[in-house]
Amino acid sequence: MEFLVPSRMKVLEALRQIYPDSSRRTLQNWLAGGRISLDGKKIKHENEVVEEGQTLASVDQFRPQTTPGLKIIYEDRYLVAIDKPVGLLSVPLDEGETKRHALGMLRLHFGTDQIFAVHRIDRDTSGALLFARGKESAILLNGLFESHDLKREYLTIVEGRLSQNRGTWQCNLTELPNLDVVESPDGKVSITHFEVMRRSAKYSYLRLTLETGRKHQIRVHCQMAGHPVVGDRRYGSTENPMDRLCLHARCLTLVHPFTKKTITLSAPLPPVFQVLGGQLADI
Repeated sequence: MEFLVPSRMKVLEALRQIYPDSSRRTLQNWLAGGRISLDGKKIKHENEVVEEGQTLASVDQFRPQTTPGLKIIYEDRYLVAIDKPVGLLSVPLDEGETKRHALGMLRLHFGTDQIFAVHRIDRDTSGALLFARGKESAILLNGLFESHDLKREYLTIVEGRLSQNRGTWQCNLTELPNLDVVESPDGKVSITHFEVMRRSAKYSYLRLTLETGRKHQIRVHCQMAGHPVVGDRRYGSTENPMDRLCLHARCLTLVHPFTKKTITLSAPLPPVFQVLGGQLADI
């Protein structure tokens, strides 16, 4: 992105005009990281004066940063995506929780509250989780999720040998007061496409594509098919050999709402899956 400086001012003041939703700390970090250039030369000092007619520029895609407790897999000035670890909430369960969830950790790291959740994955599920940077980005990304105009791919290990090689699970789901999710005529339609990538003596290894994104959708669909997700005692699993839910959000593919380029945000398959399933490089 390029910005033609309209009048004499300090660099930080100009950056605030370009990125009104970003905090002072975030802009300082961008300068320190060499992400900003003035007339083609990198600039790092916030108090440096820029003159009318000069050009400030920033790169669209930044090198992923190291965030304590999180692995950032993609970042630009509109989006940030992480590989969420098992056990971490996507967002707070109540207003009192400020830090121990992915949203809070990102806001703390970037020093701004202008980071917004646009979807969720369960606490016990790992993988690709996307956040918006700025309100305009949040509106556009929420629209993509509401219209299902993106691809969400999961990998899972389920109990037993699923007989079909591929197919679709569809039903109406509703959430009960105890927070369990069940099939109900009055529920919301939920659709999951599945493909068996391989089978072992005890398990089936599935690639799943969500057409809708209801709470616990995959877990309930697997239970209803008679093949609960390994480690999912809530929805019928009788085993927990790896002390975790064997469900991983492998990737998100979408058209970037600002650059209009197709991007795929991928989270590597956790090593624990490979321990349980052998060579899973093919999925």
